[in-house]
Amino acid sequence: MLFIILSVIQSVLILVTFKMFDRYRIDNLQAIVVNYIVAGTIGFTVSSQRPSPGLLIHYDWFSVALFLGILFISTFFVFALSSQKAGIAITSVSSKISLIVPVIASIFLFGELLNWQRSTGILLALASFYLIFTGREKISWKAGYTWLPVLVFFGNGLVDTTMKYADHHYIKDDLVLFLAVVFTTSFVIGLAIFIIRLFNGKERFQWKSIAGGAFLGMINFGSTYYMLKAISVYESAVVFPVTNASIVGISVLIGFFAFREKLNWINWTGIICAVFSIIIIANA
Repeated sequence: MLFIILSVIQSVLILVTFKMFDRYRIDNLQAIVVNYIVAGTIGFTVSSQRPSPGLLIHYDWFSVALFLGILFISTFFVFALSSQKAGIAITSVSSKISLIVPVIASIFLFGELLNWQRSTGILLALASFYLIFTGREKISWKAGYTWLPVLVFFGNGLVDTTMKYADHHYIKDDLVLFLAVVFTTSFVIGLAIFIIRLFNGKERFQWKSIAGGAFLGMINFGSTYYMLKAISVYESAVVFPVTNASIVGISVLIGFFAFREKLNWINWTGIICAVFSIIIIANA
């Protein structure tokens, strides 16, 4: 469980970092762009393999890495838009219950088994997401924006499924190099978007975004790296429910103790459900 624990810790740090971005008015787009180039640079620096750019395209996983890089930044923008238009609660729930997608895909594509104990744990985790978010913000949305949470659901699910697919079919001893290409792809797309918005007067350069983005890039690389390592060791029915339930539960508790966010009895019930779901799945 070490890889899952390390991934969860750094994923929670990512959420706390975004919370601090809001407090210090750091531009999310600029920080995200810097985050991707920092994460990509870390990958190319620490990788034991340093092929020339011309040789990278000959790796079996190159096209998958490009696709995943596009998915990474696309789902981020869809999540942000859905949070604004459809609501934070429904967007967050859609994001977390997307764990159903890689779990189902792993059953049909990779022959993984789903016993009654894991099924119970997954259902309990899904219930915990609803209880944690519904008590903090009413889960409602405008009918015209229903497609946004749906996109978040399938987008996040596709990201997790693609990572599992890449690990199962392509990644061997070149995981770090694979991630470097993924993050660099996201950086190129994000940079193009930022430049367009900058020339259109919709963005103003912030030096503080570089520092925030650099820190975000370091923990983002670690979170994704350990998630992929966990996927290579454990089945999807274990990794994704346990990871998502842990991230939600811990981040809500941090919000309660560190940022004095209010929790009602429904939220606490959700946290308890998350804990039990982790215990059930971990012992399945």
